[in-house]
Amino acid sequence: MLANARRRYTVTAPTGILTLLLILLIPAGLTWPADAEKPAKKENAAQPSKKAKAAPKGEATRGSGAAIVAKSKTCFGDTPKIEKVQPDEGKAGTKVTITGRNFGTAGCLSMVSFGPGSPAKFAHQNETTVTTTVPAAKKGLRLLTVTTASGEDSKPFLVR
Repeated sequence: MLANARRRYTVTAPTGILTLLLILLIPAGLTWPADAEKPAKKENAAQPSKKAKAAPKGEATRGSGAAIVAKSKTCFGDTPKIEKVQPDEGKAGTKVTITGRNFGTAGCLSMVSFGPGSPAKFAHQNETTVTTTVPAAKKGLRLLTVTTASGEDSKPFLVR
């Protein structure tokens, strides 16, 4: 009986080890000799397109990351600072000129509001001047706020 058990062990142990090795090695990328003769498939994503057109001078190609970065605006910088609001009071529809600094380039000024929940239409004139119109807002003393990507600044404004 002991001899039979020993014989089974000697037969099944190498088979089990061989199976375990095959399970571990095949997913690791080992190929069979028959597979080694087959040519590897080419990946299309890694190859450049054959008919790439050059962009006209001064124009970037559509998918160029460097071109997108070059054309993008830099909206981050110093926090905006309101220095003067003219007039500093008015009713709905009154045109207001806000002067200060660090309002950024066109498109970087994100919002002008007359208190929470009262956004106003505005026009970015330059880095130091913004014009806006008082919206239909609750009457009383409100905070006129200019918001950019770098922060915001507020000054009191009396809505009549």
